Amino acid sequence: MHLGISAYFHDSSVALLDDNGDLINFKKEEWVSRIKGDKSFPRLAIHDVLHTSKIEAGDIKSVTFYEKPMRAWLTVLKHSLVNYGKTNDLTVNYFKSFWKSSIIFKLDLDKFFDFENADILYADHHLSHTLSALYYADVGTYNSIVVDGFGDHTCTSIHHVRSDNNISELWHSRYPHSIGLFYSAITDFLGFTVNEGEYQVMGLAAYGEPKFYELLTETIAFSDGSLILFEKYFDFVHSLQNSYSKELVKLLGVPARSTNKSLDLDDPNFKIYADIAASAQKIVEDLLCEIFQKAWHLTDEKKFLFSGGVAMNSVAINVLSKCEFIDRLIVPPSPGDSGAAIGAALYGMLKHTPKENNCIDDRKPCKELFPGRIVQNDDFYELNFKKIAVGTEAITETSKLIAAGNIIATCYENIETGPRALGNRSLICNAHDKSLVETLNTRVKNRSKFRPTAPAVLEKHADTYFNLSEKIRDCYYFMGAVATPKPTLENTISGVVHVDGTCRVQLCKEEDLLGQLLLGLEWYDIHVLANTSFNIASDPMVYSKEDAFLATVRMGIDFLLTETGLYEREVSDETS
Repeated sequence: MHLGISAYFHDSSVALLDDNGDLINFKKEEWVSRIKGDKSFPRLAIHDVLHTSKIEAGDIKSVTFYEKPMRAWLTVLKHSLVNYGKTNDLTVNYFKSFWKSSIIFKLDLDKFFDFENADILYADHHLSHTLSALYYADVGTYNSIVVDGFGDHTCTSIHHVRSDNNISELWHSRYPHSIGLFYSAITDFLGFTVNEGEYQVMGLAAYGEPKFYELLTETIAFSDGSLILFEKYFDFVHSLQNSYSKELVKLLGVPARSTNKSLDLDDPNFKIYADIAASAQKIVEDLLCEIFQKAWHLTDEKKFLFSGGVAMNSVAINVLSKCEFIDRLIVPPSPGDSGAAIGAALYGMLKHTPKENNCIDDRKPCKELFPGRIVQNDDFYELNFKKIAVGTEAITETSKLIAAGNIIATCYENIETGPRALGNRSLICNAHDKSLVETLNTRVKNRSKFRPTAPAVLEKHADTYFNLSEKIRDCYYFMGAVATPKPTLENTISGVVHVDGTCRVQLCKEEDLLGQLLLGLEWYDIHVLANTSFNIASDPMVYSKEDAFLATVRMGIDFLLTETGLYEREVSDETS
């Protein structure tokens, strides 16, 4: 057994692979701690993985951290000291937080666990990302593109993957020249939380036009084969307050939005901020196309792996799929730092059981989106819920309820690997009912109107409803890319079509929960479900049955589907 761990930056997580490379379990610390974006050492997640997988610490052969801590710490500190002196806020904070950084990984590991038989390893950050993407790919040769904020000393990289054990770096951009940090600075400027609100910028961009594009090209560029971020427009290099500088405010000629202040369609400045978001989105798309093209020129490879936090930009994935030099593009379900724990675990397995420097013929790409298990007792449901169906009847009855216009919550078996709800921790309803989808999005979820809800559809109906690209087909199984609906059917699912005419599609296999429900809904001529994550705003996604119970009460949801049956909430004075 081999553990991979990501921690101390954001979204701490742990992955467990067996000696054959199969993903046995994956957990994010926030699911267990209930702290959104929990970046602490994933003590609770590791314990949960060991307990639910029924293994002992002594069974672990390798524990791999997803980056090299000292190099990561020194990279930012050195840049801050050399360019801004020893008294700036960032430098001072780096020294103060030394014993809270990833440098103490081994101390934390020894404090909470006794992995006496395990090799303790440290993988290069971008190699962890590359391996996390390769884990979901067929055996073969690829270009691997990693684009994130930064990791170790690198912000963007190109690797040539010849086999699992033969991966070489061909190019990189060093800190602070970062597409991810550029997009985060725009996120901050627009009043959203960095490392959490980037997806809101992507949604907002659909309402704007890239009127600020030329101005933003003065802040970041890809020139003569190098990625260059012009630091005068950004404060993240020396400040703890803002990611953007006064120079960026002056350049754009628009005041920055207050942090976390509500923004919606009726805001008098909504269009201006949407235009800024659209401009930043186009900058990112254009930079990515240039970097991908550079990789193609370096290797002649037309198959690509893409990972790092920027790979969660589903609109950019669709744009990349249109590049003629790309034949296939593979993105892992969790391309950010939390998913890099999977790559770290794979690194440990490969190091512990080295193989020849050629393709490993017997390795199969991982297709598992719900690894592991969760062990819980849901008897307490009967205190406030009435079980109304079990087994296959629960699926049949849930389909009836959806067809009748109900919103259903799911807390089914284990949770999804990536950041997007894929049915096991979802709120779902009939996507053909536009007003119901709007109710789900704005009243139940209390989300801004500019944020879209995703459509889920069976594989066999997908091409009837959507224009899908074969180059990125795997991405659609976990909402990794947007697509456009067929014009003849767009009006029938308008509630899940974004203002720019795209949908973040989810393809469903018939054996998965949403697939089973969609099969049942065929009797009612319903082929598309609206799907959004089951969580209270600002809370992590629901994980346990207890979380699900509390969320249904707080959100006023009447029906909950679990693997043990379909429940109806009994409203009383205490729960109303």
